[in-house]
Amino acid sequence: MLTPLSISGLTLFQVIFAWQMCFAAILVWQNPKSRCLVLFFVFQALLCVANVLESAGYSLAGYVITPAFTVAMGPVWYLSVRTLVGASGSVLQSGRHLLLPLASLGLTDFVQPLIALGSVMLLCYLVASLKLLRDYRDTVYQVHADAPTVGLNWLTWLLGGYVVLSLTDFVRMNVQPITPMPWKAYWYFAHEVGFFGILSLLLVRVIKQPHFFNRLAQYQALSQPEEAAQDKQLAQSIFEAVDAQIREQALFCQPRLSIQHIADQLSLGVKQVSWAINSVSNNNFSNYINEIRLEQIEKQLADPAYAEVSILSIAMDNGFNAKSTFNQAFKARTGMTPTRYRTLCRAQSTV
Repeated sequence: MLTPLSISGLTLFQVIFAWQMCFAAILVWQNPKSRCLVLFFVFQALLCVANVLESAGYSLAGYVITPAFTVAMGPVWYLSVRTLVGASGSVLQSGRHLLLPLASLGLTDFVQPLIALGSVMLLCYLVASLKLLRDYRDTVYQVHADAPTVGLNWLTWLLGGYVVLSLTDFVRMNVQPITPMPWKAYWYFAHEVGFFGILSLLLVRVIKQPHFFNRLAQYQALSQPEEAAQDKQLAQSIFEAVDAQIREQALFCQPRLSIQHIADQLSLGVKQVSWAINSVSNNNFSNYINEIRLEQIEKQLADPAYAEVSILSIAMDNGFNAKSTFNQAFKARTGMTPTRYRTLCRAQSTV
C-alpha cells in the first residue's frame, strides 16, 4: 500500500525547482544568442513559486493563478524557440500569442476548462516549435559548413520528450478531480521530476553549445525548392566558379565557412550560390563542403608524407572541428573508419 507523499516534500522539490530555474536564467543571460531563454526559465520559476504558495493556502485575492500558467506554457515555449532560431515576427505578432494567457487570469474560477485548454494549446505550440526546428535544420545545412556544430537536434529530441510528458500530464490534470490520494500526489511528483530533468538537460546543452545560428528568417528561403526552372548552364557556370574559389583558396579549411562568405567573394547573391550548389552537386552547402574536405583527407591519409601526422590533426586542418562529426562523415563516405582506411592504404603501398 502506498503511503501519502507529504506536502512538505512536494513543496521542497518545487523550491529546488524554482531555484534551479533562476540559476539557469542567470547562466543563459551570459550568452546574448541564448538570452531569449531567460524568459522561459523565469516563467518556470514563477510557476513553481505559484505552486508553493497555493499549496500553502495563499492566493491572489482568492484566485488560483496556476491554471493561467498552463494556458501560457505553450506560447512561452514557442516564442522562446522562435527567438532562439531567429524566425520572422514582430513584437506585435509575438504579443498576440500572450493575449489568451493574459485573459485567462480573469477566468481562474473555471479551473478544469482552463487546464484542458492549456493542455491542448501546449501540444499545438510544441508541434509548431518542432516545425520551426525542422526549418532551422534545413536552413542551417544550406548556409553553414559546420551545420552539425550549430545544429539543434538535441532541442528537437528534448521537445519530443516534452511532448510525450505533456500528453501524460494532460491526462493527469484532467482526471485529477476523480484521482484518489496518494496516487494524485505521486503522479504529480513523477511529472515534476520529468519536467525538471528535461529542463536541466536544456540548460546543460545550451551551456555546452554557445554558438547558435539565429538568422532563420534571413536565409529560410534557401531551403525552399525553386518553383521556376532556371538555366542549367548558368547553374553550372556559377558552380564552377564557386568550386574553383573554394578549392584554390582552400576555403574549406575554415571550420565556420558560410555561404555568405563565398557569395561575397564572388560578388554573387547567396540564393544564386545556393541554387547552383544544390542543382549541380545535388548537395546542400554543408554536405558539399564536407565532401571536398573528405576528398582532401583521403588523399592525405594515403600520402606517405603525412604518415606521422595524426588523423585528428589532418581532420582539423581540413575544416572539421569535432572528432565525432568527422568520424561519422568519413565512415558514411568510405564505409570504414579513418584508422582502417589509413591502414589499408599503407598495406597497398607496400605491396
